[in-house]
Amino acid sequence: MRLINKNSKRGVVNLFADFILSKIDNSHKSIIQVTDCGAFMVVNGLTTSEDLLDILNLKQEFVERFSDILTPLEITDINIIDVIRYNQDINVINKGWIMINKSHFKEELDPISEISISSEFPYGYSLDCGRLMTYYSHYIFNHMFNLLGIDEVSFYFTTEQNDDEDFKIKIISNSKVDKKSIKSLILDVFDFDLTNFKSRLGSYNLIDDILDPEGEKPYLKQDMLEHIILF
Repeated sequence: MRLINKNSKRGVVNLFADFILSKIDNSHKSIIQVTDCGAFMVVNGLTTSEDLLDILNLKQEFVERFSDILTPLEITDINIIDVIRYNQDINVINKGWIMINKSHFKEELDPISEISISSEFPYGYSLDCGRLMTYYSHYIFNHMFNLLGIDEVSFYFTTEQNDDEDFKIKIISNSKVDKKSIKSLILDVFDFDLTNFKSRLGSYNLIDDILDPEGEKPYLKQDMLEHIILF
């Protein structure tokens, strides 16, 4: 996942997206994207929830709560254009390519110039909209990086199964361990039960991915290390 500097305008839009997401009941699937256009911010999004958010009140709460971040950036108020759509049909996102780094949060260079700045995945995305599968993928490889001797891997996560009832995952890496062995080990050790994994996250506040990237993460527990063995 991209390391977001909370004390930057990029940090603000991602933090605001996660903050708004936190105000929607987590039983709903939601995607919130915030774009800083300079004179105003556009709050775009989809949610299965029917409960309308009072964005103006949420904006004020956000400005007051995170004044220590906003004031140095000369942000004392935010003009909002709210285009969130409610009561939408949103499919669970549980398959796709994920880039996973050993450091978990990887620093990336910003563009040389950009007219607007938008929040980006997984910030603003609810667990069932791809965030949970991202966490689970990090959970898997946090057990395996040392064994594989690599710092980065591309992983295709899916809960779809083939005729042998194996998950149709894919791996791209420069490890000396062959992909077939890596895949076999993953399928032997990890059950891909996202429902159970979701319950293990407990009361973890998604906003802490930005506010405290170095803090303890329930999705990075290494509770299966004794089973990570290559023969």
